[in-house]
Amino acid sequence: MRELDWVKITPIQSPSTRLYLFDLDDGEAETIILAQEQAADLIIIDEKLGRRYAAQFNIPVTGTIGILLKAKECGLVTSVAPLLYELRNNSSWISDNLFIKTLRLAGE
Repeated sequence: MRELDWVKITPIQSPSTRLYLFDLDDGEAETIILAQEQAADLIIIDEKLGRRYAAQFNIPVTGTIGILLKAKECGLVTSVAPLLYELRNNSSWISDNLFIKTLRLAGE
C-alpha cells in the first residue's frame, strides 16, 4: 500500500465497541467508532448497512459519488463522467439510475 503524508492512520480507542457492529466490515465499523470517538463532522461510507448504522449514531455520511460531486463543485475536477466510468470499470457497482442522476446533478 502506498503511503501518503497527508493521511494519518488513527486506531480506535475502544476496540471492544467493534463487537456491537459485528455485521459490518472492519473498515466500516472502525470508521463509525472512530467518528464517534473524535466527534467527526462527516464520514465516507458507500455500503447501505454502514450508512444505516451511521444514521443510528447521528453521524453524517457521504459516499464516493458525493465526494466526486463536491470535487466538481469546488473545481477540483472538470467532469465526473470519466471518474464514474473508471469506478464502474474497476468493479464498483453503480446502478444506471444513480449514474444518470449523478451526471444530472453534476450538470453533465
